[in-house]
Amino acid sequence: MKPTIVKLVDEILRRMAEHPETPATEHGIRTWLAQEGFSKRDIEDAIELIRPRFMHRVEEADRYPLSVRRLTGEELFKLTPEARDALARLENYGMIDAYERELILDRLSHFDGEVGMDELDYLLSWLVCSVRDAETQRAIYAVFEGRDRLTH
Repeated sequence: MKPTIVKLVDEILRRMAEHPETPATEHGIRTWLAQEGFSKRDIEDAIELIRPRFMHRVEEADRYPLSVRRLTGEELFKLTPEARDALARLENYGMIDAYERELILDRLSHFDGEVGMDELDYLLSWLVCSVRDAETQRAIYAVFEGRDRLTH
């Protein structure tokens, strides 16, 4: 491998590490390297080596959205405080993602009156745990029930 390409890859990785809050795009990196005076061929070769990192960062950003929306007035009214706490614990511990949380919140309208721990347990087992393995299910229910210590 040419030393220039090694230098380019090092520069790209350094820039990505220095600015983790702003995801590097392939176009942005290409533009930056061209302004630094590197040849188009070398830039292409370096990008080809780094491309899996770009894909990983995009998948990671999709999996963990940066913002979580607040509960609406209806959702606050429907959920008991214990159910709200349990749902927040599950999301904060990474046991459910934002999409699964939205699925659960979407189904609240199907219940008459307040949605407590029993109803939330039903929604959790139906919407989330049905597609998880047994060990993950045990961990989810430990967090759901408020047990702090989890054994793996």
